[in-house]
Amino acid sequence: ITTHIICLTNDKFIDKKKKTSGLRKSKAKPKEMTKNINSVSITVLFFVLLVASTEILKSEAQTFCFECGPVPFLGTNADCFNCCKTKYGSPPVVSGVVEGSEKHCHCYC
Repeated sequence: ITTHIICLTNDKFIDKKKKTSGLRKSKAKPKEMTKNINSVSITVLFFVLLVASTEILKSEAQTFCFECGPVPFLGTNADCFNCCKTKYGSPPVVSGVVEGSEKHCHCYC
């Protein structure tokens, strides 16, 4: 690539040519690149350990497993959970919730 620089001196235009390479070379030194790669690797490792230790991505989905008590169930969620624990045991039951338009006590495992 040739760059033309036009200068005005003593009322005359002078065309100065300057050659530059077509491809730019990286100015980063190998040691600097190694430091950058190491920094990124350490950051990614730290993030993975943080996610794993705090269980941020862990799903807390529970599965419906049983019904308990009369329909409609007239008690609270705590009463429903006690019904589930008494009838099916804990574990497998981890919670009990009164749900639905007909007020069913649903046990979740």
